[in-house]
Amino acid sequence: MQKEVSRAIKGTWILTIASLFSELLSAIYRIPLQNIVGDRGYFIYQQVYPIYGIFSVLALSGLPVVISKAFAQQDSLAAKHNLLKKTFVILSVSCVVITGLLWMSSRYLAFLMGDPQLYLEVRMVALTFLLVPFEASLRGYFQSDLLMTPSAISQVSEQFLRIVVIITSAVLFGHGILNVYQMGSIANAGAFIGGILAVIILLKTFQKHHQIEEVASDGKIKLEHGLALEVLLIVVFTGITIFYQFIDSFSMLRLLMHSGISLTQAEIQKGIFDRGQPLLQLGIVISLSFVSTIMPQLKETNKIRQNQSTIQKMVRVCLWLSVAETAGLIALMPQINTMLFTDMNGSKTLSIYMLSILIVSLINLLIAITSSDDEKNLHKLVLFGMSLIAKAALNVILIPKYGIAGGAMATVLSECVILFGILIIYGFNREFLSLDKQFIFNLIRAGLVMAIIVKIVVSLFAVGTTMTRGHSVILNIIAIPIGALVYLKLSKRWRMLTKEEWEILPMGKYLTKFMKIED
Repeated sequence: MQKEVSRAIKGTWILTIASLFSELLSAIYRIPLQNIVGDRGYFIYQQVYPIYGIFSVLALSGLPVVISKAFAQQDSLAAKHNLLKKTFVILSVSCVVITGLLWMSSRYLAFLMGDPQLYLEVRMVALTFLLVPFEASLRGYFQSDLLMTPSAISQVSEQFLRIVVIITSAVLFGHGILNVYQMGSIANAGAFIGGILAVIILLKTFQKHHQIEEVASDGKIKLEHGLALEVLLIVVFTGITIFYQFIDSFSMLRLLMHSGISLTQAEIQKGIFDRGQPLLQLGIVISLSFVSTIMPQLKETNKIRQNQSTIQKMVRVCLWLSVAETAGLIALMPQINTMLFTDMNGSKTLSIYMLSILIVSLINLLIAITSSDDEKNLHKLVLFGMSLIAKAALNVILIPKYGIAGGAMATVLSECVILFGILIIYGFNREFLSLDKQFIFNLIRAGLVMAIIVKIVVSLFAVGTTMTRGHSVILNIIAIPIGALVYLKLSKRWRMLTKEEWEILPMGKYLTKFMKIED
């Protein structure tokens, strides 16, 4: 059992590090992209990003997570291979239909987004769905055995090649070779090109494993009741932020114009709002990596109790990290915004947006742990639908009054609909998550204290200086280690984590020695 737990934790961090590296690349490429093409050019690229985001959920996180659980339930290797074939066929048919529908409706979708010339970008992104059957099924297959390395390597390689294409298109635009829409189309085609590389890596890895293993020709597939509903549940909730961004793509531009600003200015404002997406993705990736490891361990509904100890540790550590990320980003947002995007525009909006990291991380964990509860899964999907309706309605109410800050508020409030709805469904039961009142109180207290100290440090060093990119870099280099050290010290003083939970962290054993953590 201890060996299995160790393997699970190792698998979590392999995928977490790879995902973090991918998201770092995703955040970093947006810096030269926004700097070269400006906020309007950034808007042109980002406006169809939610469609790519749905592909990303299907290929990288949502589908592989659920498929891995289904594979883990099989009693034989033959059954796993039979399930792999059937999964691939079903996904292939579905994704060909999705690609066709997106391609044919691209002009209408571009019109609804507020700019008819975006149709070519929609078509480029539509092609990526043809890769979902390969990526989702093979990643799920490997993750079911807690083999996270193939998923990690393919994910990083895919992201790297995609970014090369994006930056190349931005440079060509900067030299006047491409116009802004051609730049956006080629940049969005990078997802398809990078995806092809990922598929090649996954197929080569599978071929190696397949040559070593002798697989019987027959094998009865075993699937638990309610799997289809569980698939839908995990897919929509792991990509929850993408669906909110999708609503923003179809409503924010028009609502901003309705408030009295021009189309060009509205596009610039939407581009500023979109600065928050890479930071949000970077924060949420930790919880998604924990979910990817938790799911294969829940092979049967009645085995949740057997894995409860492991799950509790992962949940507590994940929330501990999420609070640190959220508080740190909010405290340093003006400096981080300037460092990444050259100015402080929209910093208050982005600070509000960062609350989503903590809320969505908790939602992801709650959904993963309770996904086998067939009786209440339908209720969770109803909550998801209610939150989307709330998001659309709140956009209409808040954006004309508060601009892009209203869009951020609408997203956070809509996420709260799901979070509190799930907690109400389960009667606010904290026991199965091992989240006692003292732990929750200490989390909030540590986050607030760290944020206040970081703010004070930044204010002292910023006295009498103008905020430039170089200055913001220096402030971040000074403030981030101070904030981390404060959070670590408070966590130790208030005994927020056990020694075993500290050791789950990267280099946890060294950290426990450095912090002198005792049982």
